[in-house]
Amino acid sequence: MSADQNNIITSRDNAKLKLARAVRDGREAGLVFVEGVRLVDEAVRSSVEMTHIFVSTDHDLQRRFAESIELHFVEPKIFRSIADTENPQGLIALVRRPSGTLEEVATGVTVLLHRVNNPSNLGAVVRTAEAAGVSGLITTTGSADAFSPKALRASMGSAFRLPIIEGIHFDDAITWARERGLVSTAADISGKLSYLDLDWTVSRLVVFGSEAHGLDDRELASIDEKILIPMENEVESLNLAVSSGIILFEAKRQRTG
Repeated sequence: MSADQNNIITSRDNAKLKLARAVRDGREAGLVFVEGVRLVDEAVRSSVEMTHIFVSTDHDLQRRFAESIELHFVEPKIFRSIADTENPQGLIALVRRPSGTLEEVATGVTVLLHRVNNPSNLGAVVRTAEAAGVSGLITTTGSADAFSPKALRASMGSAFRLPIIEGIHFDDAITWARERGLVSTAADISGKLSYLDLDWTVSRLVVFGSEAHGLDDRELASIDEKILIPMENEVESLNLAVSSGIILFEAKRQRTG
C-alpha cells in the first residue's frame, strides 16, 4: 500500500490530526497515543485495538501493517505537529485504552504504586513488574497516567500486556488486599526484616510510594509487613525502579525457583 498523493494530509487543522493531538495531551480518555516503530510494533504484538495509524510520507513503514488497517499519510512537516518526540520516527498509532480489573490480579504478587507522579518512573516499574511476572499493577489517585506517552516509552509496551488498574484510593486497595488474603508489604527505612528473608510464595500486595513522599505514618500503619533493602555506605534510598526490581525479582526467584 502506498500513499495516494490525493489523500495525503497537508493541514494541521485536519480533524484526524486534531484527534491525535487530543489523545497525545490526555484529552481523550478512551484512546492511547503510541509513537515510534518499536512501540507500535509492541501494540500490534499485544493485540490492542488500533483505531488510527499515521505515517509520515517520507518513511516506508506502511508495509509493517495489515491492509485492513486504514493508514493516514501525513506530510512530514505536518506530522511533526502531532508527534510527542523531538525526532519523530514517522509512525504514530491511536489505540483503545486497555482496562484491567482487580479480579485479574487477586493472586500471586501484585504491585501498588501510591502517588507515583513521575511518568517515566511509573513506566519503568511497569516494565519491571511484567518482567518479574507479577499478576498486575494498581495505581492510586494522584499517580501519573500509565498510558501517557512518557510512561509508555518507559514501559516499552509492557503496559499493553500487564493488567493495570488505575485511580484506586489507597485505603480501598489495602482493604481489597486484606479481603482477598494478600499480605500488604512495603519497603521502608523503618522495616526490620530484609526483603531476602521474607516468604514471597504467599500472595502479596507490594506497595511502593513516590520517591518524593513515600508513605505517610498512617499509610505505613495499615501495612501488614514492612521490609528493607540492606544498603551500605550510609545510602538511605534507591531509585524507585531499582528498588522495585530488587524486590520483585527476589519474589520471582522464590516463586519460580
